[in-house]
Formats: sequence, structure tokens, C-alpha cells
Amino acid sequence: MPVAFIPFTLHASVRQDHRRTFRTDIERLTDGHLRSTPLDVLRSTNTEAVFRGAVPKGAHTATNASLAQYLQDRLACENIHLDLTVSIER
Repeated sequence: MPVAFIPFTLHASVRQDHRRTFRTDIERLTDGHLRSTPLDVLRSTNTEAVFRGAVPKGAHTATNASLAQYLQDRLACENIHLDLTVSIER
């Protein structure tokens, strides 16, 4: 059965205690550290980045907040610490 993918826009901002690693974290995101969630950078600065991506549909795609928490949890497992906001495109 085909898997439905949910497109979203992701806004990532630097956490004060991780300012030195922000650019590296952004590079790691685009290099596939979220294996089933490919991301394209739309724009980035030294403190913010905007991505477009798609994630397989599941319980975590019910709301913007649930998807943001799901992504933050996955990133934390990779030692990437960013503040995220997500906008699911329906």
C-alpha cells in the first residue's frame, strides 16, 4: 500500500545555549539526518532557517504542534537542538 506524505514548512531558530553549532546543525539536517523526512533549505541566516519537507502520514501529523514535537524529539536523538515551528500544508 502506498504511503501518503504530508508536506510542511519548518522554521528553525537557534537556541541560546547552542548558538555555536547552529550552522552545523542546519547542514546536518539537509544531509539526511532525518532519514525518512527529506528537507530543502528555502533560506537561512546565522540564527534562523526555513525548510520545506514531507513526512509520512501518521499520528504525529495530526497538528502543527504534534509534528513539531515529533521532529524535535528525532533531532534531539541526533544531538541537534533547535527551536522549531511547523506549518502543515493541507
